[in-house]
Amino acid sequence: MPELRVLGSVARPMQRLGYLKRLARRVTAVSTTSLENLGLDLVNTIARKVSVPLTEERATYIKQRLYDRAYTTLKLQADDWLKNGQEGAPPQVSMEIQDLYLADSTLPSQTGKLVRKDWRKYPPLAVHLGLIRAGTYSASTRTLSLLHFTPVEELKAFLEYNSEVNPLRLNRKQSLFLLYALIENDGEVLSALWRRLSTGDSETFTDRDAGDLLPDIYRSIISRHRSRILSAEDRDRLAVLAESADSIARWHNAAYTGGGAREEASRPRVEPYVDCDILYKPNPFRYEYAFSPGGFVWAYTFADAETSEEIADFLGTRFFTTAAQAWSIAANPLIDNSEIVSHLYRAWLAIRSPGGYAPIKELSLVAGIDALLDHDIIIEPFVAREAIIAYQKANPYQVRFTVNRMGVLAHARFLEAPIDNVTG
Repeated sequence: MPELRVLGSVARPMQRLGYLKRLARRVTAVSTTSLENLGLDLVNTIARKVSVPLTEERATYIKQRLYDRAYTTLKLQADDWLKNGQEGAPPQVSMEIQDLYLADSTLPSQTGKLVRKDWRKYPPLAVHLGLIRAGTYSASTRTLSLLHFTPVEELKAFLEYNSEVNPLRLNRKQSLFLLYALIENDGEVLSALWRRLSTGDSETFTDRDAGDLLPDIYRSIISRHRSRILSAEDRDRLAVLAESADSIARWHNAAYTGGGAREEASRPRVEPYVDCDILYKPNPFRYEYAFSPGGFVWAYTFADAETSEEIADFLGTRFFTTAAQAWSIAANPLIDNSEIVSHLYRAWLAIRSPGGYAPIKELSLVAGIDALLDHDIIIEPFVAREAIIAYQKANPYQVRFTVNRMGVLAHARFLEAPIDNVTG
């Protein structure tokens, strides 16, 4: 049955994907967890205050992004120091860890401060992307995959401020991994949105421009899915999507207030892609965007993937090829099954469960990312899947599979290392 590839609730979600690293670490560090445990841990961790010397970029951030009355004293300190020409030793100020990282002028976007009272609204993004299991709020294999791509120093930086390590910045592997998850779970919206924004009359657009396109996109998705047999869950999701379309439409041509249904729905469709280098912001403090050169490659290549089935085909057959083109990586497809399986084995070592199994799809994703960015090799997920199936047929005592309730191969376990294991 075709999946509905549209994000669930997007009410005030995280703008910076880097916060997902802390959620992933938390969910693997405790034996049991909950929405409250995860949400409160996140906001309490990143809202801890640190005493630091004022710098020009910190003062600029304070003036640009800290609006609440609680920051009045801090803003006065920043104003006085800037007006006095920054003479003498800079004053010590008390700032939240998240503000220190967002004040980093080398970040592609300096928006996305989390608010304590909204702690319930942040973990659902990790759930929608498959990083945390719905209901139980426990770790999934995808959680382990993100942590595989995350240096320990970045995880520690959430607990203790490190001016040399900004955990809100994504490296290439994290970007590609999270981009896959976003397309997999929101691809029906993204395909249409990128196509319209990348072919618009203006080189730049705002969160409002993106939001104004969403009602028509939502209604097109609803119309397409209503023609098939739906589960009760999908019927409910389509009903919510219809309500969201109506709510966003009421904001069309309305005066900009800095928030509202339009912006709450559009920012999760633009801000994360600044982190992933598909979009960039001429001004990191404003909600104005343009496609990067690589972003145009993604928008163009993904434009014809409209239905759930077409998105699955894109992810399975063209995802890494598109990444290589977008980032100008001179990579070649790998076709030798034994070499492909060696890459899958290395991924299996990194993300296997205590029982020794790992989802074949996740193995293919992790192996494909490492192969492209470490070895300039393209291994598309569908190719990887066929390779491990062929390898198991030839070596039945080296690999074991499980099947899901539909009878489809789902997980793999290596009983011994492949003969031609890659070690580089």
